[in-house]
Amino acid sequence: MVKAPTGVDTTSQYSAFQPVFPWVVFDMDGTLVDTFQLNLRSFNYAVKRTLSAEEVLDIPGGTLEGELAGYVPCGAVPRAVKRYHAHYKRHFHSETRVFPGIRTVLFQMQARGVRLAVCTGASRQIAEFTLIQSGLSQYFPTVVTGDDVKKPKPDPEGLRITMETIRAHSDQTVYVGDHPNDIKAARSTSTQSAAAEWGSMRRSELQNLKPDFLFKHPFEALTLSDFRS
Repeated sequence: MVKAPTGVDTTSQYSAFQPVFPWVVFDMDGTLVDTFQLNLRSFNYAVKRTLSAEEVLDIPGGTLEGELAGYVPCGAVPRAVKRYHAHYKRHFHSETRVFPGIRTVLFQMQARGVRLAVCTGASRQIAEFTLIQSGLSQYFPTVVTGDDVKKPKPDPEGLRITMETIRAHSDQTVYVGDHPNDIKAARSTSTQSAAAEWGSMRRSELQNLKPDFLFKHPFEALTLSDFRS
């Protein structure tokens, strides 16, 4: 049973209505949970270097193993992955937060009948750990990760798998993400795109892509679950 955030109405007043977008898919890092500093420090701990935020942001998206391979010898990648995971889990609660308003938004969307899912480039181990430790896993019966695809975002493979799993219709689905690659992946599937400006490190790039929706605060995303007239 989903536990309501403090102060949120738990009545079933929405049960007779159909939301405008019955399916909403979320990216995780930078959209649901603010993990940037922890990811940066975990990466540096794993590769035993001190990369700047800008340097890490410039690393092409892909699997964690692939990203680490650019900074450690090939044979050292498995050990680097273990160091990354160890640091990430050890410091998770002190270096991350769920973005303000996210819990309320997810609860109310779910109460309005929206089917929720996560499509993230993070590994299965990190994604499940993050959602469980953040108390968000209860909202997402479907989680597609970087381990589930051959091609990372902006390739739409992960989003397509997510939509097939939840049986979503592309014209009635929105993908909410903080990175330009999220917007590009949504467009490749004819899915509506929503930019989560509240956690983005690339706001100007998001704006230039002209997503279907541009949200500065999570509460604005509730409009996705407004009801049909």
